[in-house]
Amino acid sequence: MKTIAVLGLGNMGFNIAANILKAGYELRVYNRSKGRDGELVKQGAKNAASPADAVRGADAVVSVVGDDEASKAIWLGEQGALAATSPGCCIIECSTLSLGWVKELSALAQERRCRFADAGLGGGPGSIPGGTMNLFVGAEQATFDAIKPLLASFSKRQFRFGLPGAGMAYKLINNMLIDVQVSALAEALAMMEKSGIDMAEAEKAMMNGSFSSPAVTSNLKGMMAASYEPVSFQLRWMRKDADYMHRFAEERGVKLPVAAAARGLLEEAAAKGWSSRNWTVIAELYRGR
Repeated sequence: MKTIAVLGLGNMGFNIAANILKAGYELRVYNRSKGRDGELVKQGAKNAASPADAVRGADAVVSVVGDDEASKAIWLGEQGALAATSPGCCIIECSTLSLGWVKELSALAQERRCRFADAGLGGGPGSIPGGTMNLFVGAEQATFDAIKPLLASFSKRQFRFGLPGAGMAYKLINNMLIDVQVSALAEALAMMEKSGIDMAEAEKAMMNGSFSSPAVTSNLKGMMAASYEPVSFQLRWMRKDADYMHRFAEERGVKLPVAAAARGLLEEAAAKGWSSRNWTVIAELYRGR
């Protein structure tokens, strides 16, 4: 592989594109909002006027956008990327999307004689330059083998869970687990604050106890201090992921009461106008703010 296109230059997409460029690939970039590509162009990337322009002749295309609607627009909209891909091109969808749309996009890619992989991102923006990003991949084995060097340019570990769709299934379940843990943390902190215990000792105990998962330890200090800046992951995106997980569970006939309760907190926080705040602001639901 030589020429790579990256569609979407948000916090994640920008860092992915920067790493791909550093790895020596020829890079083309497209972002719906103008001005995000300036630094990448200075480093040697070529900016494209449309998704179609970005992907023409590319060996692989990496898409990193916010939701199903954005993904459909970038692949199928006016000057959409899919119709401009060449046979044999590897389509790599890194956005967190509904399982239904991922499978539909995979089928459309097959019709174009393209290879397809869903590669959910297991980490925040800092995990890419920090070299700790995990990828949750669904792809044919041959496709996975072909794209692994490219994936390794912006991730530390690549887990293949099965055929297209399997990576996204795991990604949604992964985010559900994070949401449930942080929701439980919000309740635990509320009880601790009401009980009058020494919160400094409570923090040390939680950081060093059996509850000290990365989801807890990375969010604990901010939630204890009611500090939600800088915004690393907006509440609207976690709520979107929870909605996609709910849809996924319904389609499989599985009831998820714990996940449903956590999703309810996200909905309640969104109703308060907190969608653009860091999603851990759910802790404020218990403080009455």
